[in-house]
Amino acid sequence: MKRSPWFFALGLACLALPSAARADAAQAAAAQALFEEAKGLAAKEQFAAACPKFAESQKLDPAAGTLLHLGNCYEKVGKTASAWATFLDAAAAAKQQSRPEWEKLARSRASALEPKLSRLTVTVAATTAGLEVKRDGIVVAPASFGTALPVDPGEHSVEASAPGSTPFSTKVVVGPNADKKEVAVPALAAAPKAAADPNAGGKVTPPPPPPPPRTEDGESGSGTKTIGLVVAGVGVAGLAVGGVTGLMAMSANDDAKKLCPNDGACASRDGVDKNDKAKTFALVSTVGFVAGGALLAGGAVLWLTAGPSKKGNVQIAPIVGATDGGLLVRGAW
Repeated sequence: MKRSPWFFALGLACLALPSAARADAAQAAAAQALFEEAKGLAAKEQFAAACPKFAESQKLDPAAGTLLHLGNCYEKVGKTASAWATFLDAAAAAKQQSRPEWEKLARSRASALEPKLSRLTVTVAATTAGLEVKRDGIVVAPASFGTALPVDPGEHSVEASAPGSTPFSTKVVVGPNADKKEVAVPALAAAPKAAADPNAGGKVTPPPPPPPPRTEDGESGSGTKTIGLVVAGVGVAGLAVGGVTGLMAMSANDDAKKLCPNDGACASRDGVDKNDKAKTFALVSTVGFVAGGALLAGGAVLWLTAGPSKKGNVQIAPIVGATDGGLLVRGAW
């Protein structure tokens, strides 16, 4: 016998009667308030907002009437699998409460939805030890592998993991109106293992970090040749300083003799200054020649005894003042 639309509306209205108290007074009061608010939203066809309130009311104070409203709400938002399962729960609850009219209504709604159910099948290629398969974060029992299970239309995730294996995950979109999809979980590949230290009591230790890149000075003979080049350069500069200051000493000495040709005390202050400069330049020249020769010889030894290396960029220049001298050494190696 076909039921008219008003028959179901009247049935839902009757279900709003208070259920048997199975929770404490506070929970029952909260559940009733949520139930009334959800009914108001459903009457305005705001089912997306009403469903969570019906569900929370059922959680606080389970009742067959609330389940019937919740199943109707799920069906309105397109969650056919959730609606079907909720109507079956409502039929069982109504039977316990000796409400045959509610039970009949709930089973009728579930039967009408069953041909429209979309289904998802999860198959497993290999049952690895410790394998765990989840659909939308909920573990799928091995007995359900290969079975087309009802699901709500929309996107669903499937994940698989096992100790010592690389996890698998994928997503699939299941359409409405009895759409059918299948996800095949492949045999999980073994996860890469870290190297085991035989002296660590069987503990797995990560591989040692790679050595830092060698710098140019770390290459064979490069550092020694660089030092030899610098030392020899300083030696050459020392010889240059010795030669320049030697010439300057001779020139200053000639000028002093012209101003003070006789031995003994000299009355010319300029002559005395020239003589002092000649002595200073002579000393610098002597030190430059001696040190420069020694450094040049040492640098040559270092260069000849070192291995091949890349050329450095070294610049050496003498600095000569009126009364003293020095070296400027700069470069990159």
